[in-house]
Amino acid sequence: MKRMLPAGVLPRNLTLRQTAEFWGVSYNTFRRLVRDGIAPPPMNVPELGRMLFDREQQERAMDALRERV
Repeated sequence: MKRMLPAGVLPRNLTLRQTAEFWGVSYNTFRRLVRDGIAPPPMNVPELGRMLFDREQQERAMDALRERV
């Protein structure tokens, strides 16, 4: 059974695809943003068996980009 968050509550950690959607770009474009150091990389937690991205860290990176413009 999949556990759902209450309406209006965003998860703190996002998958790679969710994070790409959060940025509003394709999966491949987001991977390039991470590779180029524009978007923060995933957390390194080998026990999880998947890449997870901290949503708040992603928001701060977006804010920093906005300030550069």
